[in-house]
Amino acid sequence: MIARVLTVEVPPDGVEAVVEAYREDVRPIHARAAGLRQHYVLVDRTTGRIAIIGVWDSADDIAAIASTLEPARQRLWARFGKDPALDIFDVADELR
Repeated sequence: MIARVLTVEVPPDGVEAVVEAYREDVRPIHARAAGLRQHYVLVDRTTGRIAIIGVWDSADDIAAIASTLEPARQRLWARFGKDPALDIFDVADELR
């Protein structure tokens, strides 16, 4: 499994706008993506910190949706003038 972890900081009063924009533009792509096991949008409304975590079956699943997902992701962050960090990890352990 692969985890993609995006982190960014926005002004605290902009957190809800980011979440709403994500729901409108990016979430529908995630909803129909094969191989996406879990997806979380974590926010700290006090500091404006946001982490978006997607857990995927494989890197191939991410690659299959990349041509649709990446432009939507870029549009989202361009709208807020941000360039978030995006890290990719192998999932070494999982508790169910």
